[in-house]
Amino acid sequence: MGVSSGTGDPDSVGELVASGVYRFGSERINWYVLEAETGLTVVDAGLPGHWSQLQAWLDAQGYELADVAALVLTHGDIDHVGFASRLAKADIPVYCHPDDLDLLESHPQGPPGWFLANAWRPEMIAYLIEMLRDDIRSTEPPESVELYEDGTTLPVPGAPEAIHAPGHTPGSCVLSVEDRDVLFAGDVLATRNITTGEEDDPQLLGAPDENHEQAAASLERLEGLGHLTLLPGHGNPWTGRMETAVSLARK
Repeated sequence: MGVSSGTGDPDSVGELVASGVYRFGSERINWYVLEAETGLTVVDAGLPGHWSQLQAWLDAQGYELADVAALVLTHGDIDHVGFASRLAKADIPVYCHPDDLDLLESHPQGPPGWFLANAWRPEMIAYLIEMLRDDIRSTEPPESVELYEDGTTLPVPGAPEAIHAPGHTPGSCVLSVEDRDVLFAGDVLATRNITTGEEDDPQLLGAPDENHEQAAASLERLEGLGHLTLLPGHGNPWTGRMETAVSLARK
């Protein structure tokens, strides 16, 4: 069994969750900054309203926006694209898997069917309020996108390796940073049930997956990654062996 870590409430100046890795966002939505000698890589971009968190953290750490070398999207869902266009307009490259390019370019869009089907749940009402508060309706695709493929070591600070794990979306990927023992999981795995708000062990998202069977099959690609800290798009960090995380998710 692995162990959870983190407070579950990243504040406006970031929460250190692994060596040189900071967590931002909210109780429900995570995005991260990977710090390296060559600069900073933002992993996912939350909601548009989270832009102020990045600015506050850069100021607090003595960085400037010019120190941000890249944004890498684990996938193209709207609650991960947030302030991507603002970085792109500052000539910061935005990376995405090509299978999610159509999804990325479709924003803004209305709530998906699974969200509407669960809209009666108190957690989903709170999620909707949060997204509206943080200006999800202003989300727009970046003007230009750099594409990355499965197995690519991205040319960005921290040199994360992309592992394509489709199912949640066609282009969903995890990003492995081997020398930090860190895995940015996007929505391939979560530790928070989006519809109920329960924090738990690593799990598939379930109803929000575009192809749940494919999402389950993709877990096989993660089993050999060893002992690491799993950083999901939703929920607290989890530390343990990936075969354990995969086994828990398959339950």
